[in-house]
Amino acid sequence: MTQAADSPVVFAPVSRAAVSEDIFRQLRDAILDGSLEPGTALPGERVLAAQFAVNRHAVREAMRRLEQARLVEVNHGGSTRVLDWRSHAGLELLGELATAGDLGAVLLLRSVVEMRLAVGIDAARLAAVRVDDDAAADLTGHVDRLLALDELPSDETLGAEYDALWRMIVRASDNLAYQLADNTLVEALHRFPDLSLQLSRPEIIDLAAQRALVEAIAAHDDVAAVAAARDLLERMVTSSVAVVDSA
Repeated sequence: MTQAADSPVVFAPVSRAAVSEDIFRQLRDAILDGSLEPGTALPGERVLAAQFAVNRHAVREAMRRLEQARLVEVNHGGSTRVLDWRSHAGLELLGELATAGDLGAVLLLRSVVEMRLAVGIDAARLAAVRVDDDAAADLTGHVDRLLALDELPSDETLGAEYDALWRMIVRASDNLAYQLADNTLVEALHRFPDLSLQLSRPEIIDLAAQRALVEAIAAHDDVAAVAAARDLLERMVTSSVAVVDSA
């Protein structure tokens, strides 16, 4: 293993399969955990290629992905410096945090459920203002179909139905940013399927509370929709507190 004199982190050689992916992950994790601090100048392609024991094309591809994720900035002179991801990266980084060790998992869990609360409440408010008759009927029909069952399905099935319900609500809000954010939040939570299901259970099994929410939206009662959305979504925030504290 080689170490560049100007690099504070030692990188391990990678396997030949998906080498650029391995390089990207090692550099990404070093940036996210602070081993590579904002402003740090990364070694050049040739030095990194020698350190990773790969060709320069693989390093170039990994650097391109880091730049797209706004984790590094390539200057006109060819030098590459680490960016502060908290100031420059976008929501797509949530998925990366999920794979970046224990710190990433804890930050992800706390951050996602808090943002989910904020986005969900306002999406419900906008849905109540903007929903059309067909979408309102779909919302109420979705919950009524579950209420009509003789026996509740499994938590996994209820969780999928609950995700689908919120997807419909966010779509009814007619806010593209909320729709994209919701996609990212759901994907991030699904990186931890068992824990996510455990934390969300108080929400997914309460079909009466879900019915109150869709009734308020269908009635164009934005005040009641906000209250009903908060009642549901705050449960997962409360459930996650103990997990985050213990971590």
